[in-house]
Amino acid sequence: MVAQVMGTTFRYSHTIGRGEQRGPGFRTPVSMVMTKDDVMYVVSRASEYRPDSMRITMLTPDEEYIGEFANGGEVAGIADETASSMTWPAGCALDKAGNLYVADEWRNQIVMFTKDGEVIGRWGETGSGDGQLDGPNGVTFDADDNLLVVDGRNHRVQKFTKAGKFISKFGAQGARNGQFNFPWGITVDKEGNIFVADWRNDRIQKFSKDGKFLMKVGNSGAKDGQLNRPTSVAVDEEGFIYVTDWGNDRLQVFDSTGRFVAKMTGDGGISKWGKEKLDANADMWNEREIAQGLEEEKNFWAPICVKVDGQGRIFVVESARQRIQVYKKISPFFVGKFDNGRL
Repeated sequence: MVAQVMGTTFRYSHTIGRGEQRGPGFRTPVSMVMTKDDVMYVVSRASEYRPDSMRITMLTPDEEYIGEFANGGEVAGIADETASSMTWPAGCALDKAGNLYVADEWRNQIVMFTKDGEVIGRWGETGSGDGQLDGPNGVTFDADDNLLVVDGRNHRVQKFTKAGKFISKFGAQGARNGQFNFPWGITVDKEGNIFVADWRNDRIQKFSKDGKFLMKVGNSGAKDGQLNRPTSVAVDEEGFIYVTDWGNDRLQVFDSTGRFVAKMTGDGGISKWGKEKLDANADMWNEREIAQGLEEEKNFWAPICVKVDGQGRIFVVESARQRIQVYKKISPFFVGKFDNGRL
């Protein structure tokens, strides 16, 4: 599908991933982040009946498998059983040094890894006081390399140093401007403004870097521009706002003023990893030939995370389908060409 608005085109590029307990693939992916040199970290939350498949996968956008770590909940380098695992990993973010920070929603902690997956620490304490956490999920770094954490069940956002020292907070439970009801995703734009996916209030809220309310986007519903349990938000360099509209099974795009401009409902195809698995077993191809409803697998199913990069690529994570759909934004001034459907 190609969505076009104001001379800007949003075009499907390709799909990444397949369902796997180990190796090339994901198991209930919930978040991702990418370095400037195109290394992706994808957090798989796994499931209660197979917690051993929880892991962080390293790969490239072209599905070159690099490796994985934190396998089965085990964090390399920590021998103490009480501190050796993540239970419910959620959001992830990279600091300026390239270290990876992952929120553990169950343990109410932030776990820190080097770029190669070696643990370098963890911090966090359960509670509702300043600096305490209850259900952390979305995380992102601001321009000063401080970590912003969506403190979900405390209905607020908190700012910490990388070492976990509390700096500030904003938000409280409610539906008024500046209040939250189980917020989830978070991002920061190039001006330092903070965008939060206010999950149960069905909206995105924009704040200044100091936590002052500036604008809200969306309201409850299924029409264009309305939202149903938004989980994640991203903002590109031109100010376009991308929202995973989880309950409506779509990605919506808004301009910098919050005006709806486009939507994508999914175009997923078989990924490179998926094709490799099918090619290894001809019976699986035959089963697809007779399967009913395969046309629906292209659609988004409860998309949970969206990320954008400086190349105009849009990455949409789907937990239920164990994959990431990639789109490309082409502005009127972009000069480039597609190679086998990819940019």
